[in-house]
Amino acid sequence: MNTSKQQLIDFLEDYVLRPAEDHPKTNDIIRRKIHGTRMRLNKLSSAETVEKYFWNAMASEKGIDSYERLHEIDATTFEDVRLEFKKLCGR
Repeated sequence: MNTSKQQLIDFLEDYVLRPAEDHPKTNDIIRRKIHGTRMRLNKLSSAETVEKYFWNAMASEKGIDSYERLHEIDATTFEDVRLEFKKLCGR
């Protein structure tokens, strides 16, 4: 993979996390979930682990709950950017 850990995190920040956080309908639960996601992403050791986290998050209970909450307010989700993320990872 030619993409760095920081590039992947920046992509998720730019297209999912910040827009959801700034969305006018975002509530405290969504803000806490975004904060937790940021903390987990920044603790990961490599681009490969960020990629793995991204794909696993969508299938996890917490990820599904996050998807549903973001979808309810019409905010962008990991699912919405998966094709672009996959390309960024060189897949």
